[in-house]
Amino acid sequence: MIKKLIISNALIALLSWQFFRYVDYVLNIITPESFSFDFEPAAVINFVILTSIVSLALPLFRKRRWALASSGIVGVIFLSFFGFTYINLVGVLIAVALFEYARFVGVEEIDQRTKINSRMIVRRGATGVVLAFFVLISFAAYQSPVAKGIAEAEQLPSATQQLTRSIVDSVIGTTETQKKTENTEKEKIVNEITGNVFQRLNSILKPYFQYAPPLLAFGLFLILWGLSWLFVWLSVLVGMGIFWLLKKTNMVRIEKRNVEAEILEI
Repeated sequence: MIKKLIISNALIALLSWQFFRYVDYVLNIITPESFSFDFEPAAVINFVILTSIVSLALPLFRKRRWALASSGIVGVIFLSFFGFTYINLVGVLIAVALFEYARFVGVEEIDQRTKINSRMIVRRGATGVVLAFFVLISFAAYQSPVAKGIAEAEQLPSATQQLTRSIVDSVIGTTETQKKTENTEKEKIVNEITGNVFQRLNSILKPYFQYAPPLLAFGLFLILWGLSWLFVWLSVLVGMGIFWLLKKTNMVRIEKRNVEAEILEI
């Protein structure tokens, strides 16, 4: 069992390092002026495999200390990338609690069924595991350069000004009067209105720019939470494949035993 535990934790450590390396790259390359970055499909595949392995390992090894070891590995790797700060430690503690929840519901699924169902084992644990990683991403975003940049700049990103300009341009372009004006005059009007609107927005929102880091982190978590169902079901599919492979290689065995079951009658 110890050998299997070492292999499992080694895989979790490797995949976690790859995952947080990519998160660190994204959070450091984006700026308040540009949110563009190189999307790597391999990072998504890495994340799905990681959540599948963790969702299976936590209930299969059963004991809380082994779950703490696995979550501790993830936490240490996260801290090594984003710093050993108090706020990051809070994020790690939340992730550890979610990992423990995933272990508990996974073990409960195994113990309460008369027939092992790998899909349900992974399904019940994957929700907590996926949310744990999303919490860590959000805490990393809270301290990211882009969040600090928006707070220090005390103005909306330039992308907001470009969006405002496109809206003003489309509105003015639809009026009959504007169709008769020269292009240079139209450009001047668009620039003037855009500048006034952008300045007005900044003056209204200026007192709230200091809250940009927590708002950005919370907004990112809500977006990821909305996508969690997709990653949960991808993790279930991959987890079922991993469980099948483990059975074929005799890494796990299913034994039949006579057990007593409670029946509720009225």
